[in-house]
Amino acid sequence: MKFTRQKQNNIDIEDYYSVKVRSIWLGLKSESAAFWWLCIYVLFEYVRPLYLFPVLEVIPWAQIILLLAVVTTYLDKSVEWVRSPVNSLFIAFFIIVFLSSLFAFSPAASWVRITTVINWILIYFLIINVVNSEKRYFVFIMLFLLASFKLSQFGFRAFAGRGFSYAGWGVSGPPGWFQNSGEFGIQMVIFTSLSAAFVLALKEYWGRYKRLFFYLMPITGFFSVIATSSRGDLLGIVGVCIWFIIKSRKGLKALIGLLFIGWALYMVMPPEFKGEFQSAGEDSTSIERLELWQYGMDIMLKHPVLGIGYDNWRAYCWFENPNGMGIKHRCHEAHNTFVEAVSELGVPAFLILILMIFFMFIQNSRSRAYAKQNNNKFILYISHGLDGGVVGYVISAIFISTLFYPFIWFQLAMTVALHEVSKKLAVNNTS
Repeated sequence: MKFTRQKQNNIDIEDYYSVKVRSIWLGLKSESAAFWWLCIYVLFEYVRPLYLFPVLEVIPWAQIILLLAVVTTYLDKSVEWVRSPVNSLFIAFFIIVFLSSLFAFSPAASWVRITTVINWILIYFLIINVVNSEKRYFVFIMLFLLASFKLSQFGFRAFAGRGFSYAGWGVSGPPGWFQNSGEFGIQMVIFTSLSAAFVLALKEYWGRYKRLFFYLMPITGFFSVIATSSRGDLLGIVGVCIWFIIKSRKGLKALIGLLFIGWALYMVMPPEFKGEFQSAGEDSTSIERLELWQYGMDIMLKHPVLGIGYDNWRAYCWFENPNGMGIKHRCHEAHNTFVEAVSELGVPAFLILILMIFFMFIQNSRSRAYAKQNNNKFILYISHGLDGGVVGYVISAIFISTLFYPFIWFQLAMTVALHEVSKKLAVNNTS
């Protein structure tokens, strides 16, 4: 192990930037078991490899792998506890989640899904503590992008297979977090932002074929968003594009770029999809969602402190509408992540959620300051990509309930981890 770790130390970070597979593999061979198990867990969470072999799903592989990651992290001497102001907000938020479950309208409905909450707590702390070097961060981001690229290829092929035409059901991913088109679209919004930043940061290190491969990431991600036929997700990707153009600080060129993207998006959008935007606010879907949001606000006024309880929306909604009146047939979800948060968890949790989103922008801004100090283009652009992902997520999440999906928790963890890595590099370079 000592020999292989020495070999890894001799591998330059530019070999990683150039995506030299052999060099990256040599580096991975000397990484700790904790980092390996964390990477394997991400593959299981995003790619769902056992979907091809359902007979093997009798064993809870993802939970076992997550447990192994926790145990090996505890035994890994290279892991140091990361102190971040975001941690306090994160812990406070999940304390409220547990309290809301304890005093919920239906505690049973909360506790049956409490494993999901525990998973995100463990995953957040695993990522920010284990992904603690630039090489580890590069590998982790690459893995995240490759797993998402597998999804975007499927979405793009499905869109092309129907002649880039409109389909009311859109496209979706494999069973799991991205099975529905709306959730699949949010992942594609985040993926498009991060992959575009990855390309902008490292394209100078690649040859023709590697450039083509990585250029396909944001392209397929962008078209997959359109393929979902989700208005919220399309607004999310538009938000990402506007964010990148604003951040470019190129004045007239940025304005021209924004107009061109708007024109191109309008041209490739199926006519039926354009019709949905023209009828927005007046069609039955829009009216139903507005009614659900109003209902969520009414719940918040009745239960402002701890809400009705984690994952209690459906149980509470059905209880209040016992005779099939009102919105009973639409009680599945709030169709708004922020309404979900304030109605199920109360006003304090909602405010903490907003603060965590705000702090992601602050952390990324600080990462950029360190990156400029170190002249580190990779960290500089990835921080912009993470910002874009947050912008896209916030816009898309207005139209769908995804509070306890991977999106915001992975974004939060990757943001804190990037800040810690950039700070560590700055300290090492000045010492």
